[in-house]
Amino acid sequence: MKKIAVITLFSLFGLFTNTFAQKNFQLGIKGGVTFNQIYTDAGSFGKNISQSYDTKTGYVAGIWTRFGDKVYLQPEVLLAQKGGTIDIQGQKLKFSYNNLDVPVLVGFKFLRIFRINAGPVASFKLSEDQKLKDALKDLTSNDETLKNAALGYQLGVGVKLLGINFDLRKVGSLSEVSALNLSNNQFKDKGWQFTVGFKIL
Repeated sequence: MKKIAVITLFSLFGLFTNTFAQKNFQLGIKGGVTFNQIYTDAGSFGKNISQSYDTKTGYVAGIWTRFGDKVYLQPEVLLAQKGGTIDIQGQKLKFSYNNLDVPVLVGFKFLRIFRINAGPVASFKLSEDQKLKDALKDLTSNDETLKNAALGYQLGVGVKLLGINFDLRKVGSLSEVSALNLSNNQFKDKGWQFTVGFKIL
């Protein structure tokens, strides 16, 4: 199912590329780092599970497109490693997971080199750290730790210097990333993303 979703997304991406290639269309690649944090409203599990303020550093890489000029639409397809640290029964557990993120951003250019943009992100889980499942197995009988899909947001600023795009974005989840059903809003993530990108078309 995951492979079908990935193939479908890239097929649609290719369709958009062909359709809009002559309409102020740009295509590029990007890569960088993420600084992620997990936070929780553990409810009745508060004595066993609590959030940590430690940050997990991961990677992000993928392709971006842009339709328009001063005001533009910017869909992207990104592989992103995220994670964080939570406190389970007094012990800190650092874990990571890999997502396919599909942000669709609306942006605005000003002073020729500066940009601001914001929009929703659909995140699809590709893999997750087994350590988190093992640590929670005594607290829940749910076999699934993280949800297969979640909705989030990105907003940030960018600058283009010497043909290179630098972007700094605030990122986070709007829906739960946990599938444990321990309580409402059990786990969400938030953090920052810094990327360097190049236009290739």
